[in-house]
Amino acid sequence: MVRAKAGYDARVDSLDAVDPAPLAGRRIALDPGHGGRFRGSLGVHGLAEADVNLAVALELRDLLQAHGAVVFMTRSTDRDFLTPADSSLRADLNERVRLANQFQPDLFVSIHHNADPGGAHDRNETQTYYKLGDDGSSLDAAASIHRYLRRNLSIEAQRILAGNYSVLRNSVGPAVLTEASYLTNPDVEARLSLATKRRLEAEALFLGLAHYFGRRAPVIEELAARRDEAAAPDTAFAEIAAPLLTARIAGAFDFVELTLDRDMLPALQRGDALEWRPDRPLAAGPHLARLVVRRAGSGAARARTLRFHMRRRPTCLAADALPERWAGALQAVRVRVLDEWGAPDPDSLVVRVRALTRGIAPRETTLVARGGEAWGYFRAARDAGSPTRARALGFAARLVSLHPEPPVSGACHATAELWVPRGTEHVWTGFVRAMPSGAPLRDHGPSNDGSASWLTRDGFAALLTDSAGVPMAPRLDGYRRWGGGRSKAPGFVAVAGGALEGRRIVLDPDGGGEDAAGMGPSGTRAAFYNLEVARALRSFLTAAGAEVHLARSTDIAVSDVERVRSSEAFRADRYLRIGHRPEPPRLGYYFSSGPGRQWARRLAAEITRFAGPAPAPAEDAQYPLQQASATALYASPARVDEPADEDRMNSPGALRAEAYALYASLLREWAPDAAWPLDSLRVEDAEGRPVPGAAVTLGDALVLETDAAGRVRFYRTEPGLLEVSVTDPRVSARTVLIDSDRGVLLSRSRR
Repeated sequence: MVRAKAGYDARVDSLDAVDPAPLAGRRIALDPGHGGRFRGSLGVHGLAEADVNLAVALELRDLLQAHGAVVFMTRSTDRDFLTPADSSLRADLNERVRLANQFQPDLFVSIHHNADPGGAHDRNETQTYYKLGDDGSSLDAAASIHRYLRRNLSIEAQRILAGNYSVLRNSVGPAVLTEASYLTNPDVEARLSLATKRRLEAEALFLGLAHYFGRRAPVIEELAARRDEAAAPDTAFAEIAAPLLTARIAGAFDFVELTLDRDMLPALQRGDALEWRPDRPLAAGPHLARLVVRRAGSGAARARTLRFHMRRRPTCLAADALPERWAGALQAVRVRVLDEWGAPDPDSLVVRVRALTRGIAPRETTLVARGGEAWGYFRAARDAGSPTRARALGFAARLVSLHPEPPVSGACHATAELWVPRGTEHVWTGFVRAMPSGAPLRDHGPSNDGSASWLTRDGFAALLTDSAGVPMAPRLDGYRRWGGGRSKAPGFVAVAGGALEGRRIVLDPDGGGEDAAGMGPSGTRAAFYNLEVARALRSFLTAAGAEVHLARSTDIAVSDVERVRSSEAFRADRYLRIGHRPEPPRLGYYFSSGPGRQWARRLAAEITRFAGPAPAPAEDAQYPLQQASATALYASPARVDEPADEDRMNSPGALRAEAYALYASLLREWAPDAAWPLDSLRVEDAEGRPVPGAAVTLGDALVLETDAAGRVRFYRTEPGLLEVSVTDPRVSARTVLIDSDRGVLLSRSRR
């Protein structure tokens, strides 16, 4: 075996050339990784990473303090940060960051030494990570440190990477994590067992830190919000559309960027001062501004953030009705509470609604507005009307509780009047039922994306009816129809008991663009099939009520860093990379992820049930698995370059069966003990021949596809009747299955 160069030969840069002035007074937090129960990587001869990290950090501390820096060590002995109440790795990492943030450092440096996840002993590389999303000070620090590690350790393989490790992600300021070398390489282990080599690494880190703090980068001295140019800085504002944001910069700069709630604002520069005025009224509630300033060639200033709060007064009520024309016995009235800029008031406010016409019950009612709106429901007699406005229902609303002050006077008053004219009779109004309880289906509309805008948050709907008078309810994400949807009062049952309701899941189809992610013998491009599986899985997950983000949604190249960045912005609960690479299949998880390991085991069982033989779970160090803060998994159930696997992927129903197995594993993540019966359907044509590739829809929610034998397999994840339909040029069939139905045959004759 030819091992990579171990490095650590001799320092090439002089310590005497370091100017102590830039380091004087700098606050630097050093975090020797691992310690106590957490030993980190282990060398072939037993040298523990935790001990090496600490030894290097102690040497670095002494060098920095000798040059005037103020140094904080997250640990200076062989210890962890576990407590009887929490003995998890997450607790240990959180406590390290909490202590470091309390110190308010100018830079946080976490010191580590790597291990090959596959157990190889011939690998060696210098890796320096900077905080993901901070391409300013954190990247500058990483570049300086990495340069001097590379020059003085002389390890040939080297990379600078964006990192989303917990200690980087949660640091309040610039942060860097170093993996100077691979301790699992025996030659490296032999060197790091020597105090002189550990000091050599500390000296390289010291030189990098001295270079970073010696930059002539600009400094953001102030970022503030003010009512106007003459006012003092403040953090709470009322009765204005938006505050004036100001900054003062020391030093020359050639780039400035201010984002306010993720929107970039143009700046007005006056000497060393900058001003921004948002061009639209800001909504009530908290806001976050972030300022980035740099001078090319010198470096970036440490980014500054500013939080402030907008207060709004309720000044206006607006009322409308569902349906817009009185069509049945039950009528819904919505009252919106608006501020002086026409935006919904987020506070809980009391609104009183009174009927203006006879024959309406209740005659008067008190409602609580949430998120700026209140809903009231009124039953109208058939002869309800008004002497002055015949064939119409009238309502008046007024604001009862006012927060924080009474409404302002002027054209907009906290009262509203609404008249609902009589309309068509072919509309059903009432409360949609949550089955099997039969209670109103509450808090599932209207959603932010408008997908349930036909349903109020109390479960009320106004629906057109078919020729038989049955209300035609639209599809509702997170639910399937109850009993085929033919009831006079529509009923829905939560898919899998609501296991995925509101869960946030990132799907990452491997490859894209010029990266085929593997090619099959007959031209199958794995990147395309990865995307198709992800699209099918997205349809299953959204039907079950999950929120889904695709790391790439088309056949384009997307870097791993950008995939992880988008996952963090999405605030994912789970991250799933889908692949079919030309390598042994595996279900990969990062070595320190216990939840990832459990997910891999569940997925192996589901793949065996629905998509064929499953690969074994295994440790995996792909960048997204390392860096995603969500529990992450790499699922590669087959290899694209294996002829049998390629043929299977190209067979009817195979990709959707694989997607269903992935879907089932995610259901099991949040409902691990649910007893869901396994079921199947067979589809045949009029001559009794199997129909492969036919679309089978379950409960107007999930769309499966028959395999070569005309069969689909699935879980019965909800109680009660299940409507099944097949739409295909070769056969069209529909049926309603009861709980005891299993393995039903659908053909042209069964409808």
